[in-house]
Amino acid sequence: MENRLYPEAVLINTSGGLTGGDVMSYAATVEEGARLTVTGQAAEKIYKSLGDEVLVTADLEVLAGGFLEWMPQETILFNQSHLIRRNKVHLHPDAFFLGLEANVFGRTAYGEVVRDITLSDGWEIYEQGRLIWFDRFKVDGDAEALFKKPTLLDGAIAAGTVIIYGTDVESYIETLRDLSLEMDSRIGVTALESNLVIARVMNKDAAIFRNNLIRLLQKVRELKTGAEVPLPTVWKV
Repeated sequence: MENRLYPEAVLINTSGGLTGGDVMSYAATVEEGARLTVTGQAAEKIYKSLGDEVLVTADLEVLAGGFLEWMPQETILFNQSHLIRRNKVHLHPDAFFLGLEANVFGRTAYGEVVRDITLSDGWEIYEQGRLIWFDRFKVDGDAEALFKKPTLLDGAIAAGTVIIYGTDVESYIETLRDLSLEMDSRIGVTALESNLVIARVMNKDAAIFRNNLIRLLQKVRELKTGAEVPLPTVWKV
């Protein structure tokens, strides 16, 4: 079995992390019938800022019959970091899209607790020019207290969103829900109109969170392609 499912593009930030005032912009277009996997070299780090925000944007388009996987690794937010992230996805007929954004709050290996951050993290998904999904996750201020609220993260320190779009993704629902019952993370899987499935994942342990994300992404790939193919090699480093 080959290690790669489709051609891969790996995003690399040679600075090792981002801090106040930094701007990163990505753009990718998958032509008709083409296939591409985009991932990140490693977990992105958002360092402490003296005031200005980090701005990260992605403008993605999948033309008719195209296949795009947008799977950056986790973003680690340090205490007193400030991040604005916006992902816009433009989808055409018979396109398939698998997208991920995942955040880890604090360097858990060092015992860091995130008490003060600013985060505005969101998606905009368009189907043939029509907005079908708009999502914003916002935190400003005492993150430690906010994250303990049952209506937010209920004590979790890692959280992510998986977006699946395609003409057959509604059939994935039961399989993904059954899989979620086997994992230690809290996972919710929801089917929306316009061929869209949203999965939310969160955990109080960053390592378990990552392992569960990998299992979820691999299952989606298997359902779509009929093959058990591991994630890009950089996820193992």
